[in-house]
Amino acid sequence: MADAKVHLFVDNSNVKIEATRLAYAKRHNGGVRCELMDHAYEIDWGKFIHLVKSKGNRQLGQIPTLYGSRPPPDDSVWQEIKKEGFDVVLFDRNIRNKEKGVDNELGMDVAERTLLVKPPETIVIAAGDEDFLGGVRRAVSRGWNVEVWFWGNANRKLQEEGGITFVNMDKFCDYLRKGGGVALPPAF
Repeated sequence: MADAKVHLFVDNSNVKIEATRLAYAKRHNGGVRCELMDHAYEIDWGKFIHLVKSKGNRQLGQIPTLYGSRPPPDDSVWQEIKKEGFDVVLFDRNIRNKEKGVDNELGMDVAERTLLVKPPETIVIAAGDEDFLGGVRRAVSRGWNVEVWFWGNANRKLQEEGGITFVNMDKFCDYLRKGGGVALPPAF
């Protein structure tokens, strides 16, 4: 798979929430994670795409997909993310203000991609829970290279699952900060 392309799927809420916790820990808590968040931290998704592509000088197989909850009507965040090259899939929150449908849709899109694209290439999933693990196992069994990118506090199963390459994003936190951070990412 030397010339394989990468297919990118991102759970926005999952990645963003843990990024704000890590950013808080780095700035205010000696690097120790807690439930407190740095609400000023925003991810530069354009830099994220660059980072994923730069791991082996890869190209995108298709437009990357970012999944999340429907924002308030005056929120421009999703328009900005679309400008950075993502297809955006949004879901309404339930009556308890909980996100519903993201993990299921992400998993189904991964499964569909692995069935439709031949020969197998590389799937990159940016999420930290194991809700999509069944689809990932199927992708691996079909010959796909699968990478899970997330912060160091990802579900332990994801970090240890056979056939998956886990990429700990902690060292990229400062680089990925929108409107600041550092100009170049640390080496892999």
